[in-house]
Amino acid sequence: MLSTTFTIASVFALASTTLAGTAGIKNNCGQDVFLTITHSDQSHSQMSIAANGGYFSEQINGQGNSYGLTKNSDYYSANTPKLIWGASDSAGTIYYSLNTVNGNPFDGQSVSLSGNQPGCATITSPDGSTKACTDKADFYLQVC
Repeated sequence: MLSTTFTIASVFALASTTLAGTAGIKNNCGQDVFLTITHSDQSHSQMSIAANGGYFSEQINGQGNSYGLTKNSDYYSANTPKLIWGASDSAGTIYYSLNTVNGNPFDGQSVSLSGNQPGCATITSPDGSTKACTDKADFYLQVC
């Protein structure tokens, strides 16, 4: 019985993971931007997103996902302005927020974070407030 319970729990855990939405970032700026991704296990990666329509996406998986955008590759410098999108998938809900650290690298330029399902609030000002939406939503952050 224990084996069956474990197997069923594993299947449900896998199913909930595969149903989560995606995180997409589109760069409409005239210059490349740098994306630094950190996940709950503290793994991180950095890449550039090409100017004038470059795009990145991945599935939102679990809690503690951070997508940090900068205009230079020195993300960890205290002098680098950062736009940070936080996203966590928990119990059928994605919680998300948009914040800045050390200034806003897109100050004076448009920023929009939106989900594609009814009830997903769009964020156009990085104020750090947390929003919630179904984990079936795909989210898109557009800069410039």
